[in-house]
Amino acid sequence: MTPQLEATRIRERFERLLAAGVAIFSRHALDHVLQQVVDAARDVVGAQYAALGVLGEDRESLVQFVTSGIDDDARRGIGDLPRGRGLLGHVIREAKPIRTADLNRHPNRYGFPPNHPPMKSFLGVPVTGRGGVFGNLYLTEKIGASEFDDEDEAIAVLLASQAAVAIENARLYGESEQLLGQIRTMQRQRDLFFAMMNHELRNALTGVFGWAERLVRRKSPETAEQAAREVYEAADHTIVLLNNFLDLMRLDAGKVRPVMRDVEVRTALQRALTASEPTATAKRLRLVSRIDGARETIRTDPLRLEQILLNLLSNAIRHSPAGAVVETIVEEAAGHMVFSVMDHGPGVPAELRDRIFEPFERFDPHSGLGTGLGLPVSRRLAAALGGALTVEDTAGGGATFILKIPS
Repeated sequence: MTPQLEATRIRERFERLLAAGVAIFSRHALDHVLQQVVDAARDVVGAQYAALGVLGEDRESLVQFVTSGIDDDARRGIGDLPRGRGLLGHVIREAKPIRTADLNRHPNRYGFPPNHPPMKSFLGVPVTGRGGVFGNLYLTEKIGASEFDDEDEAIAVLLASQAAVAIENARLYGESEQLLGQIRTMQRQRDLFFAMMNHELRNALTGVFGWAERLVRRKSPETAEQAAREVYEAADHTIVLLNNFLDLMRLDAGKVRPVMRDVEVRTALQRALTASEPTATAKRLRLVSRIDGARETIRTDPLRLEQILLNLLSNAIRHSPAGAVVETIVEEAAGHMVFSVMDHGPGVPAELRDRIFEPFERFDPHSGLGTGLGLPVSRRLAAALGGALTVEDTAGGGATFILKIPS
């Protein structure tokens, strides 16, 4: 080859190398970057086939293998991805460029799986980033020559270096996009939370103000009696809401520490039922309970247990139709005390059974009622006590909330 033709060849190859670098760095999605790298390497180095293997956490096996020069049908015919054995594994272990004119005669060869296209000349270089080798670039079947030369190896090393930077950038870009999405989700949840909190407090305080105004005017003894009751209930609702809000903040911050002591199960249940009786009576609901062979005492936090039971009963009363029955069953199973609070309200669709434990989630579009903060606080309190809170269907319609805590 004349010096002029050689200079033209080098210039054209250099231009393709520059174009490949621009193309590689123009992509942000990791899968696209990997594919761009192997396509560019095959084109610039001049190989019939190229591949890029990404190492797993053990730094020995391949968890991703991107190819170029093999169509989809051929890839499917080959079968599973390479496992990093043979010459591919040798490149992984050596972590330096390796090339051979005939990989079938190399002492580290392992052999090809069925339906694999024949390959002879081979060039493999590591893809090294700041954290070390995380992949390898492989090229086979040199076009126009029997083997890859020093220039091919130098270009492959340069492409591998560019690939390392581009891949790390793509990973950082993906992580930043994921983090940004999480932040946006948190912002939406925060805005919704405070909007709902503001709505709930406004409703409660508006009721207090309206009925307090009637109480001050004292239009009649009947009005005064009703106003006093409404003021009391609205104020109680406001206090419960604020306490649940503060508890939720403390629970999410990990600042709630249960105070464990021996607790009489029957007494704890009766206290919750007695506290819930006035609200149930006002709605003409009947509260019933039974204890099925459970032990008399358990080791837990009595205040938090009563708080959970009150929240579950309040939720059941809130969603039950007038005149219905709310039943609480206590039993022992598999080392846990199980409290089941059953109502006959609208029930909870299966697809919403996790969402109702999020603050103010609305799951009954017909009633316009939401879960407020009682259920989110209760589930977190159950976890703090070493237990769990779930929901199932009630036979005949409705929802059954099941609290399990260690006995």
